[in-house]
Amino acid sequence: MTGFNLHTFFEAALYPLFDLTNTEKEMLLSGTKLLHLKSDSFLIRENTVANDLFFLHKGMVRSFYTKDHREINTEFFPENNFLTALTSFLTGEKTNLSFQCLEESEMVVIPKTLLEALLIQDQKWHILFNQILRNEFIKKCRRESSFLLHDSNERYLHFLEQFPRSEERIPLFHIASYLGMSPETLSRIRSKKLKQIDLSQVNKI
Repeated sequence: MTGFNLHTFFEAALYPLFDLTNTEKEMLLSGTKLLHLKSDSFLIRENTVANDLFFLHKGMVRSFYTKDHREINTEFFPENNFLTALTSFLTGEKTNLSFQCLEESEMVVIPKTLLEALLIQDQKWHILFNQILRNEFIKKCRRESSFLLHDSNERYLHFLEQFPRSEERIPLFHIASYLGMSPETLSRIRSKKLKQIDLSQVNKI
């Protein structure tokens, strides 16, 4: 790991939300682990139960469905984000999603059993859950409104605003899948001189 440790995780992800007691720090230090994965490695595979929450310190991860041997991207997660197959994590049911690293990645793995133990100890941990749920809800609403309100050109520009430097980090065929268009359509859009648009309709929803 490149200088990243659990204390770095505390400072980056948890201290802005609430203070940690010494007992909580000890539980996190003993119950979590650091994970270093190569590009193309899977965090979660479809038809499995998501029993861990991940905090991505470095790298880029995508989530996707597979239908008729075709992968349909649903979200991208850059560094400093929590991620998991949330419905599976909450219900204990198998997920239809897969999560795969697009870059070499470093992360913290937090077992669901540990979070449940922390919640019993102190209800403040609901703050973390609420933040994760809030972020996921906003992302889904904005993506849905972008598909309803914007044409292909505008969806692409909205994507670039959401994910700066994305074209340097995410293969274009993955971006095309996420935007609901063919790679050829995306190439044509990128070859044009694109005009800036007012994204307030999406970002205020």
